[in-house]
Amino acid sequence: MSEHLEIKDEGPVRLLTMTGRPKRGNPLSQQLARDLVGALVEAERMPDIHVIVLAGTATHFSVGADLTEVHGMTAAQAVLDDWLEEFDRFAHARKPTIAAVRGYAVGGGFELALSCDMIVCAEDAHLALPETGIGVIAGQGGTQRLLQLAGRSIAADLILTGRSLTGVEAGAFGIAARICPADNVVNEAMAVARGMAERSPAAIRFAREVLREAADHPIRQSLRLERLLASLVLDTDECRARVGAFLDRKAASR
Repeated sequence: MSEHLEIKDEGPVRLLTMTGRPKRGNPLSQQLARDLVGALVEAERMPDIHVIVLAGTATHFSVGADLTEVHGMTAAQAVLDDWLEEFDRFAHARKPTIAAVRGYAVGGGFELALSCDMIVCAEDAHLALPETGIGVIAGQGGTQRLLQLAGRSIAADLILTGRSLTGVEAGAFGIAARICPADNVVNEAMAVARGMAERSPAAIRFAREVLREAADHPIRQSLRLERLLASLVLDTDECRARVGAFLDRKAASR
């Protein structure tokens, strides 16, 4: 357990809950990334844990990248530090992962949810990839995974305009697997996880490999390109200006 993340094992299911501390909204700082991946890797090594559920607070799954860390980062530093690659670990987890999304799943937060095997989503959740509005682009697999799930038209709408989807819309577009009232999201995700855990672990593992191969193989090159361009855009004057302006507005509103 850390300030950023609470870990609770309930039988064969590990529940990872981003706490909203020390920053409301669960911005994906380097520390939170390390905590999430560390808890995932630990669960993979535990024979009694079969499924991992990832949740946030009642109001925020995650608002995405911690812009105070991104602001001033150079493209070279981003590439050398493997920036944006941490959450690919969830996409390639050895055990099933379920995102329980309430409130806001924005930018990298939405991408983190998309990297899980499935999303259980609140009806009134808000899901968006607004990065182009502050001079950057999604770089944690969001463009590719959204394109796979919802098709080019919906992906273009969300990515190029920053439009926010409700949970109900996410379900209709095939982005979320199950939709329910916000106060039941975590319970529903845990129930789904327990159902998975009752099935054959070997069969689940092989079935996920087949699904992953069918979904990921054609886009591997695209994912590398996405990360490269997401890093390169950090060196543009417009990116620095827009991210700086966003941080100034946020500071002024406190």
